[in-house]
Amino acid sequence: MIKFFRKIRQRRLTDNKFSKYLLYAIGEIVLVVIGILIALYINNWNESNSKNKVANNYINNIQLELNSDLRNFEQYKSLNENQINQINDLLIALINDNINNVNEEELIFKLMDAYRPYPFAPKTATYTDMVTSGKMEFIKTIDLRQKIISHYTFLEQTKSHIDRETDYNWNHFIPFFNNEGYYEWRNHPFLGIIDSTKIKKIKHFSLLDIDKSSTKFKAIENNLYYRKVILNVRIQNLEELMESTNILLNEIEDFYGSKH
Repeated sequence: MIKFFRKIRQRRLTDNKFSKYLLYAIGEIVLVVIGILIALYINNWNESNSKNKVANNYINNIQLELNSDLRNFEQYKSLNENQINQINDLLIALINDNINNVNEEELIFKLMDAYRPYPFAPKTATYTDMVTSGKMEFIKTIDLRQKIISHYTFLEQTKSHIDRETDYNWNHFIPFFNNEGYYEWRNHPFLGIIDSTKIKKIKHFSLLDIDKSSTKFKAIENNLYYRKVILNVRIQNLEELMESTNILLNEIEDFYGSKH
């Protein structure tokens, strides 16, 4: 095309028709500019399309992780509710004067289960990668981007809160009962392994012998009640997390559709 315009230009100059030559020269410039603009548009389109593919991949992974989190939160909540039931059984057994029909071995297991620190490990790999790699901006919808950030900020706050509770559990509750000789974690605690052979050798649950008016009994009772309060707060936090997760999943589906 440029060669074509060059021939016309040379012919017009030879014929001394400058005005017509000028017109064709302008046309040549316009053509070049249009070509540049088209090339830029194609380049921008390719770049935008590439970013959209990356964003869709991140969104797909986030949806998968959020759904996995929902299942884990529900299971974690169920475990905490069971621990509260174990504490309630323990309190009834301690306060009840008629303990002839109490299964003492079962009470030991209830005490250990009530203080078992189940790990809380929500999935944040995709979100962390988006933030650290600077690809959060690939999600063009600002409102959705902010909701994703808000959810994971709340998730991190909740995890920090639960981690502090777990640390308190290991540093206070479990040592208290271990030191009193009521039970002992014989294996690695984070594996959740209990030495049941040792428990079966215990013939008597000594907690039942403590004078109910004594300071020691009040300390045990307070520890159980406080543990119950902690678990109730944790369950409330989990319910809020599940609500936040469901809201974010619905928002993502509205923008991108279901990926799972």
